[in-house]
Amino acid sequence: MEDWKTILSIVSVAIAVAAFFIGRQTASKTDGERQGEISADIRYIKESVQRIETTTASESARVNGRVDEISLQLATIASTASAARESATMEHKRLNEHLEREHGIKIERRKED
Repeated sequence: MEDWKTILSIVSVAIAVAAFFIGRQTASKTDGERQGEISADIRYIKESVQRIETTTASESARVNGRVDEISLQLATIASTASAARESATMEHKRLNEHLEREHGIKIERRKED
């Protein structure tokens, strides 16, 4: 009977050791899968951020170019408006002089800005 007890004890220990190693392998496999999922998620997030940065840089450059274009247009318009105002002021002055000299109409002069 003693042989059966010894054999049963050895088989029990062997089953326990086998169960322990199988459990460790399963846990390692599960941990590896989780690590792989996390790694894939991090890679996806990194690629998404890079796409966003690229898009943002492209949009920023486009907007900056448009702002420069509009600034140039405004400067041109301001220059043209200034020249037109100066021309209108001089023409108004000549018209007043003509009315006074040729038609005797007295024109009240305003202070010029």
